[in-house]
Amino acid sequence: MSMKPIVLAMVICDYYYRDHHTGKSILTGTFSSINCGGFPTKHGNCAVYIALTDVAADSAAQVVFRKEGGSFVMPILPFEVKSPDNRRTVVEIGGNINGLPLPEEGEYEFVLFWNGMEIASRRMTAVAIGNMNGAGEHQLEEN
Repeated sequence: MSMKPIVLAMVICDYYYRDHHTGKSILTGTFSSINCGGFPTKHGNCAVYIALTDVAADSAAQVVFRKEGGSFVMPILPFEVKSPDNRRTVVEIGGNINGLPLPEEGEYEFVLFWNGMEIASRRMTAVAIGNMNGAGEHQLEEN
């Protein structure tokens, strides 16, 4: 069994971009909930960013999007991760997802699998706009 890396960050955002000149990762519009007019629906722009350290060997990583406690499961971002020369190096991976399906209201999660083993997850809530009942934490502000 291979060693699993340490997950330093797992962020959901509108866009992820990797600047090839500087090597910097650029994340815009971080969020943990999505307001929807109704279900089923698709969220147009979504990205997942993951920072890892202690990557001991070249490995296969896979991000899966799923409904908590439900039957909806969708693999979305596969990665072949190369081990750096120094295990203390931070390895960043990420990708953009167009048209993220949301079949129903509720709790979802992005799950990171490392060589087939679940090692981290990041939750996200999909809320019908008419069902917010003043819950501020479910508001996604757009300027």
